[in-house]
Amino acid sequence: MAEGDDPLRRGRGAGGVLTNGPAPVRRRRAVVWNLVFGYGGIALALARNIVLVPLYLRHISLGEYGAWLATGGALVQLLLTDLGLSGVVSQRVAHRLGASGTERLGRLIGAGLLSAAALGAVLFLVSVAIAPFLPATQGLSPEEVRRVTWCFVIAGLGNGLAFVSTTATGILRSLQRPISAGLVNLLSDLGSVIVTVVVLLGGSGLYALAVGMLARSVIGVGAGLGALAAAWIRIPALRPHASWPETVELWRASSKFFVTSLGMKAQSQANTLLVGSILGPHSAALYGLTVRAHETVLMLMAQFNAALAPSLAHLVGSDERERLRALVRRLLPLISVVAAIGFTLTATLNRTFVSLWVGPEAYGGAAVSVLMALALWTTTVSYIAYEVLIAHGEFGYISRVFVPVALLHLALLFVGVRFGMWAAPAAMVLSTLVLGAVFWRQVGREGGLTRRDVAAFVGDLAVVAAISVGTGVAFTLAYPVPATWVGLGVEGVACGSVLVALFWSLRPQLRRNVRHEWEMTIGALRPGG
Repeated sequence: MAEGDDPLRRGRGAGGVLTNGPAPVRRRRAVVWNLVFGYGGIALALARNIVLVPLYLRHISLGEYGAWLATGGALVQLLLTDLGLSGVVSQRVAHRLGASGTERLGRLIGAGLLSAAALGAVLFLVSVAIAPFLPATQGLSPEEVRRVTWCFVIAGLGNGLAFVSTTATGILRSLQRPISAGLVNLLSDLGSVIVTVVVLLGGSGLYALAVGMLARSVIGVGAGLGALAAAWIRIPALRPHASWPETVELWRASSKFFVTSLGMKAQSQANTLLVGSILGPHSAALYGLTVRAHETVLMLMAQFNAALAPSLAHLVGSDERERLRALVRRLLPLISVVAAIGFTLTATLNRTFVSLWVGPEAYGGAAVSVLMALALWTTTVSYIAYEVLIAHGEFGYISRVFVPVALLHLALLFVGVRFGMWAAPAAMVLSTLVLGAVFWRQVGREGGLTRRDVAAFVGDLAVVAAISVGTGVAFTLAYPVPATWVGLGVEGVACGSVLVALFWSLRPQLRRNVRHEWEMTIGALRPGG
């Protein structure tokens, strides 16, 4: 099919296709819409993970909730990984679209969806098999253990179905259809919140959390496949076909990415799992509640990467390497600053936040809070390089790096957690520093970054860290501890304003990057732009 005849590049297609205008404008619009819907979804995630937690704890005992965090909320996520399939499918679809390979998109989409369905079924059966042997349930009554076990099975079913919905929404984003993908996720999250509250108020206790997870997946599968069906009815090139060669190639690439997926899950979920297994479900609850604000900020930051990923792969597929290098040079300082502001505020305000939120007895300590803030800042910076490598299709290299780093993380956890909860985020700091250093070195080699570029990046990160630590320490020592939510908000505004003023005044390159990104985004969103 000639590019001029490609229906994906002609006008505005079905389902919110943003294909009018030049490719850079389409990509920027897609990034903006991905961010808009991503943060809309996070608003609902906040309701589920922050606002509703006091309601959870009125209907669920702290020990049972801690066991859920360490098993149903952590182990099921760690074990029911999609083996990297959704990431490979999303990258391949975006890359092929960028390279004008639309004649093979239908076979790729069909192979991705069928593989996701098969994988979800297999790993759900695995979750059923291991359900009777869950860790982190010591100290619970037989009835509580039975309830946690069944909730684990329900969550396993939900995660199995989520493979299909995640793959479907990833395909939609890669096709530069962010509105369709965003609506699917919003509907799923809204349905999950509603179902969780209704079942909880109905007196079902912990089952409400598991059923809410299942509802999110069921809605996501229906809405995601429906959005794809609407697109391929209008555009025959998107109609899925069963293709054995495409399926084999996807599994070959996914097998390389498998350990990467496990490593990512280990970093995000193994902390709570091992804290619960070694120190008990009560400690798992304290740890989970203490780092909840940090995880929320990480969700906010992760939207940058999720929004950028399809467009980065599209740039590589279009062979616009210089544009990609320029984008990386601008975005790394900007994202590192935004992440630093978020995590500095979290570490500074977290003790008061947890006390007002669920009570001072649920706070796991300043060491846990500060170390987790540092760990997630390094994670954010490292994952910019990760997304660039994914865009280049470097699945094999990424997996070879993640194997030793994940093993290092787990070894540090297993040894260190016995000395206290603080060892969990400390292990994460060390492992993400190693990961980031190796990933950025490879990006420098492939992307043509000079030593001057690298020195500038390191200098920017050092200044950002110094400003963040200094401001956080100053507010912790000098600012009166708030006693109300209003007071907490005032301290947050004051601390955030100081950080923004310092970064804005001391980093002229940051000012230029912000102005450039703002002007380009506004230009892309103008009608007919």
